[in-house]
Amino acid sequence: MRTRDDLTATFCRGMPDRIAEATELWLGYEQGRTENLPVLRRLLHTVKGEAHMLEFNTCGELAELAETVVDAVRATGERTELTGDSLLGAMEAICLVTGPTATDETADLDGIRANLRAAAAELRRPGELVADRPVAPARSLSPPRPEPSPATSPPEAAAVLLRPEDVSPPIYELRRLYGEQEVFHKRLREGQRMLRALLAEIDPRLSPELLAERITKTLGYGSEIDRLLTGVRAEWAANEFAMGRTLEELEQVVGRASVVSTDRILNQVQRVGRSTARAVNKDIEFRVRGTPILDAGVEQRLEPALIHLVRNAVDHGIERAEVRRSRGKPERGVVSVSIDQSEGSVRVEITDDGGGVDFGRLRETLTSRIANVDGQSNEDLLQYLFEHGVTTAEQVTQISGRGVGLDVVAREVGAAGGQVRFERTGLMGTTVVLVMPTTLRGELAVPVVAGNHRCAVPSRSIHSVTRLESVEAAGDGLWTRIHSDAGAELVRVCALTAALGGGGTPRADDVAMVLYHPAGLFAVTVESYDNPRPINILSSEELPFRSPVVRGVAPTPDGGVLLLLAVDALYGFARGIAAAPAAVQAAQRQTHALVVEDAPVARELLCGVLRSIGLRVDEATDGRQGLLMARRETPDVILTDLEMPHMDGIQMVTELRNSPTLSRIPVIVLTTAASDANRSRLSQLGVVAVLSKQKFVEQELCELISRCVKVAKT
Repeated sequence: MRTRDDLTATFCRGMPDRIAEATELWLGYEQGRTENLPVLRRLLHTVKGEAHMLEFNTCGELAELAETVVDAVRATGERTELTGDSLLGAMEAICLVTGPTATDETADLDGIRANLRAAAAELRRPGELVADRPVAPARSLSPPRPEPSPATSPPEAAAVLLRPEDVSPPIYELRRLYGEQEVFHKRLREGQRMLRALLAEIDPRLSPELLAERITKTLGYGSEIDRLLTGVRAEWAANEFAMGRTLEELEQVVGRASVVSTDRILNQVQRVGRSTARAVNKDIEFRVRGTPILDAGVEQRLEPALIHLVRNAVDHGIERAEVRRSRGKPERGVVSVSIDQSEGSVRVEITDDGGGVDFGRLRETLTSRIANVDGQSNEDLLQYLFEHGVTTAEQVTQISGRGVGLDVVAREVGAAGGQVRFERTGLMGTTVVLVMPTTLRGELAVPVVAGNHRCAVPSRSIHSVTRLESVEAAGDGLWTRIHSDAGAELVRVCALTAALGGGGTPRADDVAMVLYHPAGLFAVTVESYDNPRPINILSSEELPFRSPVVRGVAPTPDGGVLLLLAVDALYGFARGIAAAPAAVQAAQRQTHALVVEDAPVARELLCGVLRSIGLRVDEATDGRQGLLMARRETPDVILTDLEMPHMDGIQMVTELRNSPTLSRIPVIVLTTAASDANRSRLSQLGVVAVLSKQKFVEQELCELISRCVKVAKT
């Protein structure tokens, strides 16, 4: 779940684009585009609602005052010079107060508020001149900005766009090469015609003398056909080589346009980390380092996971000052984040010098979940930290304690083909490693063969390849001894053929791949393997083959497929854990909630709150979509906004109440438009409660949801 800090970060990061859009809408209105005004009002209303829900009260107040001015313009159809000046000033102030360097002195907010109120007041009293009303003097909102130094300028590659002049040459070359292939086809057809004519000359029914004469005459014809086919083959090979090079060039052009700088994500890490450190009253130094650019799709998946892992290091890893002193450590803790990229993967390390995982507390938490918890090693217990509901925190806070977070990190990273694991943990600190593919468009994998199956293992998950010296049976599975940098190590082992539903057990001298897992290394025996190669992944749901250890498939040039293996599921098989039907059933038993909200940050915040209390959540962006989703699968409770495009909240609730199958669904309204008229109408429609976004209290919402769920199940 993304926490309030994560959502606030997303809200702030998107604000410059929103303000640019709002400015363009207002200036367009001044030039006569009246259709811009309702769009601008909707944008300000969204910003206001999200800001209040995130307790960004200054931003919410400015957006609300600006919305009031726009409402006045819409009501009167008039505007003055002060109208535009006050709105543009408010937009600039909103951008500044949500910026990374915002302080209370960033802008003259009192003057901006006064201008907005004056602009709204004079439009309600048309006849008065701007000069007749007290207006705060205009002041500069932006502090002096120093010229950027070359040393701090972002990498040029991060700003590259997909330009026509870059794409056109390889596309034209591909078209030319494709045209050449049509010529080759014509020459091949000519060769085929010549071969048929040659064969027609040789009739087995002829006498031996005449047949020998015919063969002698056609030898020259056959040589001509051979020269023709040899020439076509050579030119076709050259064409294929040129096409391959051109495709690589085009891929590089597209790749350069789909990368982003790591500067922003690392700055975000520092901001969230420092905010968390202040919240828990810890003195922490943050050290960040990274390669200059990342694939944009990878960066989007990586950011929320990385932010949570950093927050986890601050809250759970770094000890209190007095504890650090007693352990002989400096009072100031250190959290380091590094991002490195290779050809096949992006590797992120989050390291702290704290006290490591509290295994005693973890065992207490797991006592009611798993049998024989005291008989399991610390390494085996680490994997449970990635399950929903497991936490070592002693109390619930805004930062931790709900038992959600690492499970979401593991699920989201795994969905992108990545993996998160503890590399070390102890009294001197913890290192968590997060590995993802360099691009979400494909993956570097090692092909392997197991029985009748051709499979592939992500290369970033492979520690080494070895031959088994021996296989030892124990009460909890099979084990083998491998040699690593740490020396000889005993690890679990299983046969890939067995994991795929066939038979077979590991034996001495079998080839085995040693794989990484959050709980440690383990081995899987295979029949053979090949060199790493890039593959394009499809969902395994698109094929009839089903297996919990297969997370996707990759087509091969010969028309077959490689089964891309899920490393976590393989480890579960090695430990003798049945695959996921129980987890699926648990998901089916979850209470189902539907959140209908057009503001993206507010929607994500509400979905996160509901998921944190164990609900399965669907989300809709307007009333019309919400109604369709409710008809498709009846939710146990609905949480909705009022002002939304296409169909507002009141219209949606009215439709629900008119439906025999949906009329009894509990509905909670969360809005900034809680007028007396709206409250009266919603009361008639039988909603459970009408909550204000300006006074959003997470606990109040959770209590209401719990009551609704209990009523729905009785």
